Amino acid sequence: MNKTSMTLLLALASATLLATSPARAATPNYGSYAGTSGGARSGGEGSFSAMANTPSYYKYSYAWGMAGLGDGTLHAAASATPCPGCHAKTGAESSARFWDTVSFRNGQNLGLANLSVTIDGTLTPGGNAQAWARFYVGDPKADFFDRLNHYAPAVALKSGTTVLGDELVIPLGDSRFFIYAELYTSAVALPYPGSPNTSADFGNTLHFNWTLPDGVTTSSASGQFMTSAVPEPSSWAMSGAGLLLLSWLLRRRRAA
Repeated sequence: MNKTSMTLLLALASATLLATSPARAATPNYGSYAGTSGGARSGGEGSFSAMANTPSYYKYSYAWGMAGLGDGTLHAAASATPCPGCHAKTGAESSARFWDTVSFRNGQNLGLANLSVTIDGTLTPGGNAQAWARFYVGDPKADFFDRLNHYAPAVALKSGTTVLGDELVIPLGDSRFFIYAELYTSAVALPYPGSPNTSADFGNTLHFNWTLPDGVTTSSASGQFMTSAVPEPSSWAMSGAGLLLLSWLLRRRRAA
């Protein structure tokens, strides 16, 4: 397991189409977004959840993403297969993110909360599949989305499980904090004979987790953050997209 302290995170120098466009929020206090690029771009912002995917009829690339405030999850996956005779790379990318403003009420003692995101996924070896995540817990910032790389630097992910976490002091009385999480994947296939299919599959999910001190209660600007004990039916449907991605790759291998 790869465990990274939020105090040691370094920003990535690489930038991509979805990565460099700021997550400008129509509702800055809370929201969600999912977007894809590969053959065509798609994406959209939602108050509580969002999902996007490239059309399944694209032969050489596929991507999907999903974000949900209710269960604190993000899903993202991208895959690409070589295009015979195209003499050009093929690729796809996906991004999912959520944000919310959470209020804490502490009526007992000064307490310490543990907050983290757990991310699980796989990357095709060789460097043509990439994934990264961002995680921020702190004071609400008026310029947060304008200075996203400063407040929430991207952290490169590897195959396996990665945990990004931080501790938060919950003072007595009422306090308010901003929470932001983002997951990004990309995959590129090279146009050379024998080049492999490539995938970055983090569709299994990014989970937000928190452990709160006794006596602390919470509320959120959205009214939805972490209120769902289990994924909603639509979430279960989209979670099957990981299997869809696998079957798509297998079909492309047989067709190659």
